[in-house]
Amino acid sequence: MLIYKGQLCLLLVIVKIYIEGDMKALSVANYLIDLAAGTEENDLTNLKLQKLLYYVQGMYLAKNGDPLFEDTIEAWKFGPVVPVVYHTFKSCGSFPITVFDVSYETAELNQDQKSFVEKVWNDIGKKYSGYFLVQKTHAPGTPWKKVYTPNEENIEIAPPLLREYFLAHSL
Repeated sequence: MLIYKGQLCLLLVIVKIYIEGDMKALSVANYLIDLAAGTEENDLTNLKLQKLLYYVQGMYLAKNGDPLFEDTIEAWKFGPVVPVVYHTFKSCGSFPITVFDVSYETAELNQDQKSFVEKVWNDIGKKYSGYFLVQKTHAPGTPWKKVYTPNEENIEIAPPLLREYFLAHSL
């Protein structure tokens, strides 16, 4: 069996996630990818996926008080990013992510969580481009804007900051 560099990287990510047990953000991402696959024109790039994960997490925190997934969201140059998800799908570049790029199950999400993610997808994911969502996450007063510092890495956007913002704002 021949394994290419990209496949080896993905395999290492899968093993790391399995050992550490941090599949929740990838489960949410995979479910969003499944939802995008059901649309006429899939425009779910890694950029857009990252912004949708930010909205899902923020809105879930506002509604339930607890995070939907435990993975951190960081403030990167082009907005909020869940690093483990970004690195899993970065090989897709600026092309849409499809179900063929997914090697995970979404079984970790229960029906209520899936319904919540579907609502965010229908309200935001179907309607807005990744670039529009970048503009929205970069707006004054957003959690990203409050913590982002150019040329600094690994700056977490803390769940309490997300919750506070999303309790007061909607898209």
